[in-house]
Amino acid sequence: MTAAHTADDFTHLCSQHSTIKHDFTSDTPLIIGVDEVGRGSLFGQMTVAAVILPADISGEFDKINLTNTALSPLNDSKKLSPKKRDLLFDVISQISLSHVIVDVPASVIDAINIYQATLLGMRLAIERLLAAHTTTQTAPQILIDGNATPILSANFYAHQPHIRTIIKGDGVHSSIAAASILAKVHRDRSMIEFAKQYPKYHLDKHKGYASAAHTHAIKTLGILPEHRKTFSPMKDMLAQGELFS
Repeated sequence: MTAAHTADDFTHLCSQHSTIKHDFTSDTPLIIGVDEVGRGSLFGQMTVAAVILPADISGEFDKINLTNTALSPLNDSKKLSPKKRDLLFDVISQISLSHVIVDVPASVIDAINIYQATLLGMRLAIERLLAAHTTTQTAPQILIDGNATPILSANFYAHQPHIRTIIKGDGVHSSIAAASILAKVHRDRSMIEFAKQYPKYHLDKHKGYASAAHTHAIKTLGILPEHRKTFSPMKDMLAQGELFS
């Protein structure tokens, strides 16, 4: 990212998909769970999800009982089968008080780097939910998977002290786990659609990550517009004069 540009210059390129509900009282304590997926992918967007679950099913796994609830299978999304993740995606979408999914495209990742793109996606997702729930009397807690902390913009900076990062939080807290499910299933479905557009790259199989098959396709078929040009092997190929597929 150059001095002439900041992450804010690229917010209009990030797509947001949100469901905002107002069927809860203003004194309901809110926890916003946040997670991302796709940081290490070679292709396409990095996706961030933020979700607010009902209070009775939002908490650390060792302190709440999800037995006999719709979220009983909920855990780290990486440990679940694709079928279970798909089912939970629909359940979470239905029962969450609100949720938002933000896609940060490859063009933005290349412009500001993957770390800054992650912070941008997180900030946009968090601020979307904060803006929707300004009448809540208790300040929301914001729980983020990992150790990256976005700096909220001026209108929301009062909430900065309420952000807490949790390493491997998708295996610790139900709200982060729910966000992980939303982010992963949403992005996986996007990769399946891209696979229809680029069938020879088999994006539905590796989801854009650096599998042997994907790397081979890049080197033999060429670089696609949605590939991240600042990632290898695309960066090296472009330096040698390789063209887009």
